[in-house]
Amino acid sequence: MSRAESEISVADLERILDARKSQAQNLVKRRDALHMELAEIQEQLQGIVGTEVTIKKSGAKRGRPPGSGKRGPGRPRGSKDRGARPKNELSLRDVISELLSKSKKGLTLEELTPKVVEAGYKSNSSNFSNMIYQNIYNSEGIVKDPETGCYSLVQE
Repeated sequence: MSRAESEISVADLERILDARKSQAQNLVKRRDALHMELAEIQEQLQGIVGTEVTIKKSGAKRGRPPGSGKRGPGRPRGSKDRGARPKNELSLRDVISELLSKSKKGLTLEELTPKVVEAGYKSNSSNFSNMIYQNIYNSEGIVKDPETGCYSLVQE
């Protein structure tokens, strides 16, 4: 901004600055007077009640916001309590191994998924076939035939 554009002189700026300083000093005096008045009121209350009175501070409340539910640590907002975990007699790996041992030619993932459910394995998983795939992938005793896409147990 060039000097020609601003038509405020240095003297005007000094007057504005002095006015602001004066306003700030007045506010500080008023604040101090209110603190003194508050201290007197607290003394009077203490004389009546007999114990020290604390002032409740307003402002942001701490803690979980109301209505956010009883989520545990690490659970995302909006996640639901899914109830008790199903108990199975055999692990998923054992059920898969048992089914593959009964099948001579092997089973594809699409064939294996309903057979695991028919065998009585219970799960609350929304993507149960993915759980089966992960179990197969992490099992050393199961191999996949690349031509047919069937999984079978390793022949010893």
